[in-house]
Order: sequence, then structure tokens, then C-alpha cells
Amino acid sequence: MATPVHIVSTGARTTLGMQALPSATALRAGISSMGDHPFMIDQAGEPMPGALDSFLDPEIMGPKRFLLLAESALREACTLLDNQKEPLQRLPVYLGLPEYRPGFSEQDAKEIQNGLGKLEGLPVQISEVKVLTEGHAAGLSALAFATEHIRKGVLDACLVGGVDSYFHPDTMEWLDENRQLAGTVSRSAFIPGEGAGFCLLVSAEVSGRFGLGILARVSGGAVGRESKLIKTSDICLGEGLTETVKSAVSELGPDETINNIICDINGERYRGEEWGFVCLRLPQYFDAPAAYLSPADCWGDIGAASGPLYAMLACQAVAGGYANGPRTLLWASSESGLRGAIMLEDAGSVQ
Repeated sequence: MATPVHIVSTGARTTLGMQALPSATALRAGISSMGDHPFMIDQAGEPMPGALDSFLDPEIMGPKRFLLLAESALREACTLLDNQKEPLQRLPVYLGLPEYRPGFSEQDAKEIQNGLGKLEGLPVQISEVKVLTEGHAAGLSALAFATEHIRKGVLDACLVGGVDSYFHPDTMEWLDENRQLAGTVSRSAFIPGEGAGFCLLVSAEVSGRFGLGILARVSGGAVGRESKLIKTSDICLGEGLTETVKSAVSELGPDETINNIICDINGERYRGEEWGFVCLRLPQYFDAPAAYLSPADCWGDIGAASGPLYAMLACQAVAGGYANGPRTLLWASSESGLRGAIMLEDAGSVQ
């Protein structure tokens, strides 16, 4: 068994809630935040769909919008650090961001990186901000790297997050032109969303020494690649995601299975079919591989924020007593081919 890495705190800002608990509760209740954008129009002349943060002015766009979302979730995740001593006074941040696309550039990523590192009034000093501009799987990739670094002793603790927002005119027009914007033009598309999530990861030694309550153990994590990409003529048979998931669940015992699945299936046929092939190849690892939770059904597609927000949902399900069992698989697929998967176990299974 690999050295345990624990999630001891989470933070969230979603279109369903300003914090983790209300976001998870609203999602469980099936509440939807989807509607029409107040002023963006699609190529058919109809209002563009979206799940927008109702507390943010829709005129705020770009890095400023990302930072407002991220700051809120980061501050919530950091509340546990009030009055903590070393080594929890100075921590790095691993942050998942979108892939470069119209409306989101390398300069935007740098502004978010710099802005997050300069936040004031936190109970912790941010030592550095590492950004992974890798799209949907970016947050899970950040979780996997942070877990590996803690296991190797490179870090004692790390804040891992993800933030995304599609609501820039160039981004929304790009989605519309590629027939990815749900509406009358395409039946294989999604509702754009926005949000941010953060998790505080620590070593077992740190959680024990400081008496930090354990929300979940990261018991497996992997990143991989798919060569048959969306928006191409290639047919994806799920090879990349299959290998990634198989690696992430390699710590499962002979009588253990995955009880819960949270993923970024969002209405695009490509993603649903990809998971279908994984189910056909790896059914032995799951109680019910088709019984997944797809949060995009309620809060829209949240892109690079997916991984940390899915981890928050898994922790809230365990804390609320409504998880189907102790083990949860989180997975996501980026358009460029990155695949990420994380296996969590609840605190009750931590020895």
C-alpha cells in the first residue's frame, strides 16, 4: 500500500452555491442553474445557454472573473489553517486551468497565476502557484501530481485547485462554431458553466500530528493520453481512459470495488461513448459502472474545475452519509487527449 495522502479540507464556488456544502446539497437535490446568457446570441439568433454565477456581473470576463471564482473557493479551503503551525503556514498551489482556446490565452493563465499568488488575508502564505493549462482533466492531473509529491516527501502539504469559466464572447462563439453549444444546432453538445474548487492535501504524518480530520484518502491516481481526439474523424474506443482508470484503481484489493463514480460526461456523444468502452473492458472494478454522477446535468460543464469539485462532492457525500460505499472514482477527459483519474476512500476506511 502506498503512503497515504489525505484530503482534510475542501472549498467550492459553483453556480449552485458559494461554498462546498450548499453546492453539494443543491446538486444532490437536482437543482439546476442553467438558463440563458443575458446578452450573448448564438448563430441561430437565440440566447446562448449557460450556467452562470449569479453573484458575478456578466460583464466581468477573462482573468478577473477566474480570480474571483478561485479566490472564494481557496479561502474556504484555507479556513482549516487558522492558527496552524509549521509546516502549514507556507504552501504551494497546484492549479488546473483551461487549455488555450479563443478567449483564454497564455497571458490570461499568467495573470491568474500571478493574481492568485498575491492574495492577501489568507491564513497561509502561498509559496508558489503552479498552473496546468490542460482543460477538463487539469484538476485531476494536479491532484495526481500533488499526491505523488507528498508520497515522495517533496511536500508535506499542498493546495490543489481548478477554475474555469466559458463566458467570454470569443470562447462562446468558438463553442457555437464547433457545434458544442447545446441548443437547436447540435444534439451532441453541452451547457457551458463556471466554478472553482480547492482541496487541501496533506501527508498522513501531518494529519496525525496536527489532529486534522480526514475527509478522504487519495488511494490511487493516474494521468494518461488518448490519441483519438474529439473534433477529428478518428473513432475513439476509450483506450487512453481505460489505461488511466486501470492504473488509478490498481490499489484495489481482490474483494474491493468502486462504489461511486463522478465524471465529466456532459451531453457530448464522444464522452459518453468513451466511458462505455471503459465499462466493457473493466466491469470487474465497479459495482455499477453505468451508475455515474455527471454534475454537468445541473451546473453545466465546469472544465478545468472538474477534478477538485468532484473531490469535494465525494467528501460531502461521505460526510452526509449518502455515498454508496467507501470508494469513489473521479475521471475527466481533456480535448487535447489528457485523461485523469483519481480514486478516493472515505475516512472510515483509513487505517
